[in-house]
Amino acid sequence: MMKKVTHAVFLLMAASIAMSSSSGALARENTLEKIKVEQMTPEINKLVEKGVKKAASLIPYLKDYPVREVVVKDTPYLLVNNYKSKENNAEFVTLVLDKNTGDLLEFGKQELYSQKSQTLYPIDKSKEIAMSFMKKLYGEDMAGYQFDGDGVAKVFDGQTNTIQFVRMVNGVPFTDDIVQIQVDHEGQITGKSLGKPIEKISFAKLDQILFKEKAEKQLSTYMKLRYSLDQDGKTYKLLYVPAFSGKLDAVSGKDSVNMPYHSKVNVKPKGASQPVAQSREEAQAYLTQRTGYDFAKGNVFFEDLTGEKPVIIQYFWKTRKWEGRTNYSWRTDDGWIGSMLIEPKTGSIVSYHVFDTSVSKTATKKLTQEQALQLAINELAAITPAGTGELLLLQPGEYDESTNQYDFFFVRQEQEIPVEDGLTHISINGSNGKVMGIDLNEKVDGVMADPKKAISQEEAAAALLKKYPLQLQYSLQEEGKAALVYTLPMLFDAKIDALTGEFYSYGSTDKK
Repeated sequence: MMKKVTHAVFLLMAASIAMSSSSGALARENTLEKIKVEQMTPEINKLVEKGVKKAASLIPYLKDYPVREVVVKDTPYLLVNNYKSKENNAEFVTLVLDKNTGDLLEFGKQELYSQKSQTLYPIDKSKEIAMSFMKKLYGEDMAGYQFDGDGVAKVFDGQTNTIQFVRMVNGVPFTDDIVQIQVDHEGQITGKSLGKPIEKISFAKLDQILFKEKAEKQLSTYMKLRYSLDQDGKTYKLLYVPAFSGKLDAVSGKDSVNMPYHSKVNVKPKGASQPVAQSREEAQAYLTQRTGYDFAKGNVFFEDLTGEKPVIIQYFWKTRKWEGRTNYSWRTDDGWIGSMLIEPKTGSIVSYHVFDTSVSKTATKKLTQEQALQLAINELAAITPAGTGELLLLQPGEYDESTNQYDFFFVRQEQEIPVEDGLTHISINGSNGKVMGIDLNEKVDGVMADPKKAISQEEAAAALLKKYPLQLQYSLQEEGKAALVYTLPMLFDAKIDALTGEFYSYGSTDKK
């Protein structure tokens, strides 16, 4: 049987199989708009029969899905959808087969939500089932795959356990090749993600790497001081954080991603005062003038949401800057398009963001990252009050295709130390350079520790490594080449109190 899968069914399939890796065929194919449906050939039919037969030996319940549908595309994969009946397309099993060999690469089961149980299968038994499956699929050596850590992926949907394997090469984990197996409440395997073919990848040799001790010493140079407002809202903690990507090149010891953390690009504010808006009309006119978005076109709905958290939020973490502020919001039938916070006493605009819902369909990026950054610097220098002090570029601008915007983040500094809560965010339109959004940093008065009392970078690194030792891994740095890197696990949790040398977690009394 040969027909084209309906758009709705395929979207349901892609959304339901959440365990698929970002590189997987199921995760990548979220639309059929560009699929070329070819004529079935005896060769393709033979490959499908081979793949389905192999899958049936691994997936016992596949026999309950006898209605087959094959989609042939201009990709290395064949999609084979198996349904319970011609009338029931809500429940199915999708197989992803290698187009050249017919080998089973990936699969996922979709069933009605009402049939799922909230009781998870025992995790140890789930791991045994997953390992047995991997051996049946790849052979006793499992093609070099091993449990990734304890084997339990940090994925939870309430119905399945996700067991994770990582490919080992030369005894070193290759973390770009991960396979996840889903085990449901009955102990059935309901999904397998796509692995990565490694035949065409060259792997760096182990004899070229730095000794671990040298890499640890190199890590200390990336330990940077930062002030962070504590939970009491009155005290700034002085912390050491590892200001790098999390991957050190195992040959040079340098940041393998070469991300310009704590860039030397500074902004010197010279604004006399912040922009103001005394009414809804003035706010709307200001947004139109600044962003070019015409709020008069289409069906735009206005709401005064004063006292509520803004619908469009770019950066509000520890602070609750919307409290006590006028909060205006605009939306269309397609969703929210604008938000502005205003200080009611002065009319000063604290924050605004505009998303043109049609921009991603028509606009193409014209500005380079450097051009957008210069526009952001000029804007901030003009409107940020002169008494703010120099702002430091904390993160490089990233381009978002869905909004056609560059986003830049700056922080204020105290004694040349970044204050992470004094964050200013600015969004630049990638086509015309308009400022589509801005969050101005607001200084919170608080007690700041003396940096002269801080422990050394080496001491901070030692405390960090005691809890999270560096791990040697292979990582794809460019197409077809895997480099050796030392990684720091749990990077988000890597904050050391610069006065005590203990681990620090916001809102936690356990700092060790």
